Amino acid sequence: MIRMLASDIDHTLFSHQTYAIPEVNLKAADTLRSQGVELVLATARIYAGVRKLEAQLDMREKGGMIIASAGAELIDCRRGIRTVLHSLTREQIKTLKQFSDAHPGVTLAVQQEDLMVADGYDASLDSDRTVVGIDFLVVGSDFFSYMTKPACMAGLTGDPQQLDDIEFQARAVLKDVTLTRSGPGFLDVTPQGVHKALALKQLCGRHGIPLQALAAIGDGNNDREMLAEAGLSFAPSNAVEAVKKQVDFVLGSCEEGAFAQAVAMILERNEKERAHGTV
Repeated sequence: MIRMLASDIDHTLFSHQTYAIPEVNLKAADTLRSQGVELVLATARIYAGVRKLEAQLDMREKGGMIIASAGAELIDCRRGIRTVLHSLTREQIKTLKQFSDAHPGVTLAVQQEDLMVADGYDASLDSDRTVVGIDFLVVGSDFFSYMTKPACMAGLTGDPQQLDDIEFQARAVLKDVTLTRSGPGFLDVTPQGVHKALALKQLCGRHGIPLQALAAIGDGNNDREMLAEAGLSFAPSNAVEAVKKQVDFVLGSCEEGAFAQAVAMILERNEKERAHGTV
């Protein structure tokens, strides 16, 4: 019996072609929760970039959880409780800044609660601002005077080809953090060992849900750990190849309602288990 569905947001639940959640996915989210399956949004977005979707899905009224900042923050929507699970140290941020400074064209952005403080601005950050709705504060030599709150995550952004060129070097230099290529122009930075799956396992443990009763759907490299932990895993057809190879089911594209297709399969499976008395 599946009791929880963890869904990535971008290119899985939320379309970057229409810049919206497809209507079929909105309806499926309501159906899922009406059947007693908990909905968890698991995303690399900071919480500020999820609030509009949280409202659209009516998660404060209908319930659900949000794993934000790639597993470093947990939000209980109904109770309105936001918990920082992990954060980068000041020394780690200093090392990131040194790396960014040594590579012209690479921008460092560090989360400060609902704001990203950046040492530059590029097309990747502009996408986060216009599509996701995240606010950026671009600062200069006084960068560290703005580091006053826990930094759940950071990001190195820039031209995708340049990030391709420096990613190996970044992994060699930045050894005490987790680096995940979440998109062509994004190299996400979280505390070491922190990813969506870590927060999901903590959440399942807290709710008494075995991992076999967890389903997950995602499209990107930063979803691979949670897809591997889930008892049932899905990917939209637009997912990266490595993800499509590892999941139980590859569905239609995000725009075709892959999330809704996953919900339908989960509820059908649950109904069959109830009918056969295997719950």
